[in-house]
Amino acid sequence: MIEQSGRRTKVIKSFEGAALSPSEAELVLREEVDVVRLVYKPELIRAILDFQEVLSKADQGRGVPVMIDISGWKQGSLHNVREPREVAFGDKLTFSPIGGAGTIHVNSEFWDQLFKADSSVYLGTGMVALKVEAVKDKLVDLIVEQGGTIYPDMEIVIPETRKDPERYQINFDKLASILDHGTDYLIVPGQWSAARLKDFRKTLAQRLGDRAPWLIVKVDSGDVYERLETLMSSVDGVLISRREMSLTVNPATVPMITKEIIQLCNDEAKIVVTASEMLASMRYNATPTRAEVSDMANAVIDGTDAIVVSEEVANGKYGSQAVAVTHRIIQDIESQQAVKPNWIKAAPPIQNEMDAVAASAYRTAERIKSKALVTITKAGNTALKLSSFRPPVPIIAVTFSPWVRRRLAVVRGVETILLDMDPNLDEVLPVVNDRLVRNSWLKAGDSIVFVAITLSPLSREASNLLTIQTLT
Repeated sequence: MIEQSGRRTKVIKSFEGAALSPSEAELVLREEVDVVRLVYKPELIRAILDFQEVLSKADQGRGVPVMIDISGWKQGSLHNVREPREVAFGDKLTFSPIGGAGTIHVNSEFWDQLFKADSSVYLGTGMVALKVEAVKDKLVDLIVEQGGTIYPDMEIVIPETRKDPERYQINFDKLASILDHGTDYLIVPGQWSAARLKDFRKTLAQRLGDRAPWLIVKVDSGDVYERLETLMSSVDGVLISRREMSLTVNPATVPMITKEIIQLCNDEAKIVVTASEMLASMRYNATPTRAEVSDMANAVIDGTDAIVVSEEVANGKYGSQAVAVTHRIIQDIESQQAVKPNWIKAAPPIQNEMDAVAASAYRTAERIKSKALVTITKAGNTALKLSSFRPPVPIIAVTFSPWVRRRLAVVRGVETILLDMDPNLDEVLPVVNDRLVRNSWLKAGDSIVFVAITLSPLSREASNLLTIQTLT
């Protein structure tokens, strides 16, 4: 049964490390989470498989779609910080790989390459900034340049030494078991070249066929942003990591970069996901800060497909509350009729038949105030194209593929119906009419705009169709 969720922007909840447990997976099934993101590490393969197994059994086999992030790599983290600790400008800190009195133990595989004199060091979300004063054998002296709160297990980010290409080498054989078990999206490093992305995509298609996951490229630095257009043809979407990007470019430019990337994805009908530790404080607090609420609200207004509730929040004690807060923010913003996405394709470029038909369907639905845009989509492309206009009405995608149905879960404004039968083309509209009245919030007498690209119920030959229908 498809019910109006009251929101178009989707919610992704992230997990890694100890949070990858069957009990956390069970909790997800009780929350209104559209997709889960699992941060991949080779040593976590068994935990990821168990997590996937719980999710796959839910909702009569539909389950919760899974996004595997193979782009993640941590330079290090704080190990012996037992409780939150305040530091102020000018404070002196000492890091050590072995700990000891008066030092903060840093857990890292790359200690010898981690620190350089005068390099900037950021902790967690970047709210705490340090400068390296001296590098000794097993000690590093630092001074606080921007104060804040240091938390247990806080990540260390050092942009100057973060260019080690080894962190982007993925052992496909180790990853294969997770892919075979059912993975809907893969987040891949933006540092990969277009050629490598194409080769990786080809490998996935050869192994998994129609079950191959959609590729989402991670934009986490100014370098990736600058060459993003060269990567777009090799991927299905983009994940914007605003926190990491702000460490490599002027932070003041990140909001505009985010808007530009969202516009680019809309123009090319690609998925766009926004992540930036939006509710980071809720790892330790039951309520978010006003700045975090504003940050998330702006992402919705920018027109993102989905918002990520980060793994740091999910790993904390207020993970479920963070999901609920995310829902409320999205619903509050989307319920304001006067609030429009910042980027709207008012004059979309028409380059092919799909563009022409989709643009006409969007405008028709807007003008006649139809209850929904309904499309039949084999691979998800028509639904993606319609969603890229950010229409004011819901999109219902009717598909024959359970894999396509799962992947469309992350697309803004799209709900899905699976046709478990393959009717003759002449029978498509009556079948869709019946399913909509029985399995959605729509009812007899409602008007819809029905669009089919390369498929028409009026002929057995592939063709395009746009029609206004009144459900019976």
